[in-house]
Amino acid sequence: MPIFKNKTEDSDGWLSILLALRLRQIENEYPDYASFADATGLSRGTLYQLRTGKGNPTFVTLERLARHLKVPVWTLIGRTGDDDSVKRDIETFGFSFTEIARHIEATRAVKRSMTEFSGVPSLREAASPAGVTSEKQVPPVKKRRRTSQ
Repeated sequence: MPIFKNKTEDSDGWLSILLALRLRQIENEYPDYASFADATGLSRGTLYQLRTGKGNPTFVTLERLARHLKVPVWTLIGRTGDDDSVKRDIETFGFSFTEIARHIEATRAVKRSMTEFSGVPSLREAASPAGVTSEKQVPPVKKRRRTSQ
């Protein structure tokens, strides 16, 4: 079921146009389209859609794109991106810039620790209670040899 019952002009809005224009500006900083496309970390098809204002990126895609291009995500949508103006804008709506920044850093730390964590048990270890070793061993599965006929 679609989110909006009737398709409106919202689908061709400001954000897609601003993103397309900003991507074209950033592209001019690269020697050619191929090196720009490689720098974005996106498939060429997705990049084409975004550059022409036809794409519909997720927030995750915008954040990845900004990270790959080494620019603040704000600049992709036409903002200056300096912390003071972003902080002022966020706090205008009653949110705490510091609290949000702490939350983002904590989330990143958890992701880093999960990536570095190597204590993932095998399926066999996960099936038995901690510290209990099974005396009954499961015999290895024998592979049958195929004979050509």
